[in-house]
Amino acid sequence: MAISSSVKTLDPHKVVGDESYHATFHIFSTLTRIADDLTAKPELAESWEHADKAMTWTFHLNKKAKFHNGRPVTAEDVKFSLDRVLDPKQCPRGHSKIGPITEVIVKDTHTVIIKLKKSYLDLPVDLGSVYPRIIAKENLADINTKPIGSGPFKLKKWQMGGVTTLVKNEDYFLLGEDGKSLPYVDEFRIIPIKENSSQLAAIQSGSVDLMYRLSYDLIPTAKKSDKVIVIGGPALGYQPLVLNLDPVVDKDQNAAEQQIFRNQKIREAFAYIIDRKAVLNIALGGLGTIGNDQPIPPFHAYANKNIKPKEQNIPLAKKLLAEAGVKKGTHFKLYTSAGRAGMSEMAVAFQQMAKKADIVIDVNMIDISRYWTDYEFKAPFITSNWGGRGTINASLKPYYFTGGSSNEAHYSNPALDKILDEAESESDFTKRKALYDEAQQIISDSCVNIIPYYKNFYSASTKQVRGMKPHPLTYFYVDQAWKTK
Repeated sequence: MAISSSVKTLDPHKVVGDESYHATFHIFSTLTRIADDLTAKPELAESWEHADKAMTWTFHLNKKAKFHNGRPVTAEDVKFSLDRVLDPKQCPRGHSKIGPITEVIVKDTHTVIIKLKKSYLDLPVDLGSVYPRIIAKENLADINTKPIGSGPFKLKKWQMGGVTTLVKNEDYFLLGEDGKSLPYVDEFRIIPIKENSSQLAAIQSGSVDLMYRLSYDLIPTAKKSDKVIVIGGPALGYQPLVLNLDPVVDKDQNAAEQQIFRNQKIREAFAYIIDRKAVLNIALGGLGTIGNDQPIPPFHAYANKNIKPKEQNIPLAKKLLAEAGVKKGTHFKLYTSAGRAGMSEMAVAFQQMAKKADIVIDVNMIDISRYWTDYEFKAPFITSNWGGRGTINASLKPYYFTGGSSNEAHYSNPALDKILDEAESESDFTKRKALYDEAQQIISDSCVNIIPYYKNFYSASTKQVRGMKPHPLTYFYVDQAWKTK
């Protein structure tokens, strides 16, 4: 599979970026797997049930599951792994994404009890997400170079900046829909190819089988090729302009300059500068849905359909900027990268639109290899790129709750925190949706993340690849894929 950069880490609790995700997804297992319909299906846990108003959950492990060193996966491994994920120092991005867990208890070798601080019905889905991968305690010291998981593939070779090669785990415990052993292929390689056009050329030449992301401008070319299959459609991902309220970069600026986006009027002005339909067309070729500055797309079951996207209003933007004390010709640095299709195009489009409001956007292009580590959470103004999350709670709370692990804007609103806490434990759908409707309205009004669109997700493969389906959370599992001759 071709992807824009190399795998950076193999520790599943510290991964950053799609490249590393796709390695750890296949080396390590989770208790559950999130299916295409966003429900939880068995993986390491073959069954589960809850009690005490969904505050106590019991998971029964598959007794056939083994680590790559031949040792059975036990409840002790689950406890060790989840305790590590819940530690912000060990899992800075994932600790707030696996539900309100208070304690993980080993009942016996193959039974785990998880205690929650409040009712929460989405726990099984959260446990199938990116971070709660189950690791072997004895492998901790070598996990980033010689990882031992229980997933469908084992690591054969990993070189920073180079190809990551995984090989079939002959003892994998799950079967495919056809009843045959998984995975179907003997080897899976993650190949860094920086330019998206070069990835497509590699597919056309047959030197790679699959590319993870097909940029929107290349879709017409790919569809015309008799050697390529385009895979994809509507998904839950989005690309925000992030207005960081507490940045740490740009040391040449004083504190007031760095924290300029704490001013609500400036954030609102930026939201009114943008022409959302035009940006969608420029960035994604129109292949998406207009956004309204909160992460839940209109086709989602929990979408607040009463929130209308802001229309471009340059006079209002100028008025808000003037009221905030922003002078004509003021410069703002916007950091972006071409490593995620749509981000840099959105940045340049916003740069041009901002001229009408008499401000200057200085677009700074950063290589994707250091973009997420050096600029995300740190720079005052960035473009970002998020895939969807399996639950409504995971789609909102980590990104907007005070101290959330994905809160790029460092936003804090006690009233919103209270609503998200209450919604998380509400079991009645109507009451829960009303709370999430209110949360979405607050988020949209805050303008800390300007979300002009929700993006469709596309990838491409050779016509010999079978069994690949785009997931609404914008990632791939290849354990059920195969090649024809």
